[in-house]
Amino acid sequence: MRRAIVLFMILTAVVVVVAIATTPRWRVYYYGGPANYGAPVSDQAPLVLNGHSRAVNGVSFSPDGKRIASAGGDADATVKIWDSETGQLLLTLSGHDRGVYELAYSPDGKLLASAGHDHTVVLWDAATGQAIRTIKGLEIHVMGVAFSPDGTWLATADGDGIRVWDVQTGAEVVTLDYHHHAGACVAFSPDGQRLAAGGSDWKVRVWDAKTGKVHLTFRGHNRPVWDVAFSPNSQRIASASLDHSVKLWDANTGSEIVTFTGHLEKVQGVAFSPDGQRLGSVSAESTVRIWDATNAVEIQRFQGHTREGISDVAFSPDGRRLASAGVDRTVRIWKVAD
Repeated sequence: MRRAIVLFMILTAVVVVVAIATTPRWRVYYYGGPANYGAPVSDQAPLVLNGHSRAVNGVSFSPDGKRIASAGGDADATVKIWDSETGQLLLTLSGHDRGVYELAYSPDGKLLASAGHDHTVVLWDAATGQAIRTIKGLEIHVMGVAFSPDGTWLATADGDGIRVWDVQTGAEVVTLDYHHHAGACVAFSPDGQRLAAGGSDWKVRVWDAKTGKVHLTFRGHNRPVWDVAFSPNSQRIASASLDHSVKLWDANTGSEIVTFTGHLEKVQGVAFSPDGQRLGSVSAESTVRIWDATNAVEIQRFQGHTREGISDVAFSPDGRRLASAGVDRTVRIWKVAD
């Protein structure tokens, strides 16, 4: 009897191994159930930017798309600027004492803002790499940074809330009421009327950018919100959460439009394409996904980072490329399908 049981177990194991080995590729890489298998993994070779000595936390294209900036983590603490077409390293900016979490170019491309684990934000001359101003007085590490569309204000998300600063003087303009919840991300609407942020309380909040009054609160995620992005027409907001999902919201009513599911780990970055038709997202499972922004159907997927974890994602201004920032210390630039 015992021999029969052992033989049965061996045969079962053989069947499972054979089944896995002969499973078509799409069955291995598709998720989401029979109604929507998602997109196959692209086999394209990305442009790989090597140079950071620690994980890359953030990535940002310049407004003209010719350059791309990347943020190095603790024990690196540098900002690097690259030629986005060739991958050549152009500048290395040193000014933070600890890791850099996030980056943002000013709308005219003349300034670059970096948010640091050292409780500071540094404003750089984007052409020369010279530090222009360091904003201090933040309570905890700064995880998010965003310029207003006219370039006059800079919003920051730190461990104690959301603040807005005058770019020219470095003076704090307003501290937004965030009930002392740690802010992980912040974004201005393209029309300059609103400011959105997410953080440790699992919610997305939207403020009137002029008055600082809370306009809307979105509830739906069940883990911290790690990134937010406005659509180009300012009518929708996308949020990426550690609950493995991306949600799309009506920016005027706060109602949830659709949930993007398929990531198997926490989602750490989200970005709209310049035309608003697509949405890019990245997660801790090291996949880069592109979705139809209207119906949450996955249309393209990339894999290639050599260690688990992707921290940020950005579309190029022409929408033809997508950059991802990896724990594997690289930035990878992918071609977006037409």
